[in-house]
Amino acid sequence: MKKFSRQSILFSFVFLLFMLCSLLMIVVPKVFGFTITVVTTDAMMPTYAEGTVLFVKKATEDNLVVGNEVTYYINQGKEMQTRRIVAIEDDQSMIYTIGDNQQQLEQEAIHKSQLIGQPIFHLPYVGRLINQRTMFFIHCLYGVFALYVLTVTIYVTLYQIKTESLKRTISY
Repeated sequence: MKKFSRQSILFSFVFLLFMLCSLLMIVVPKVFGFTITVVTTDAMMPTYAEGTVLFVKKATEDNLVVGNEVTYYINQGKEMQTRRIVAIEDDQSMIYTIGDNQQQLEQEAIHKSQLIGQPIFHLPYVGRLINQRTMFFIHCLYGVFALYVLTVTIYVTLYQIKTESLKRTISY
């Protein structure tokens, strides 16, 4: 039982560390009001390379200035996109953008309701690790960990019942 316990404790600790890190990467930015997005095209090169993870904070009207970057929803909110502001209508209802690596303006103006905010900081190339295959793998790891914890709990409980150490623990 001791050898199994050392292995299971080490395995549990490694899995727990992995789970904590992955949760912290999602929860901590949300707590501080950030939206996380990944740059999926090279339209903002050299400012943001494809695969860059952006931490976007809600923009105020004072920050909506020509020359600043802005992140917004496209395709009825299915995707996020980051571009540079080139023009703003007087009432700030419509914003016109262009990518740093593009020659023409984006075809459609951005309505104020589509705005997410402005990128505050970024992690270059980290987003290349975040894709559907990686997310599926992480979901599988969470499932394996849950099954592992369940199996170990059942095994330890049955072992304690068999050796009657569970009754001694409960009676004290």
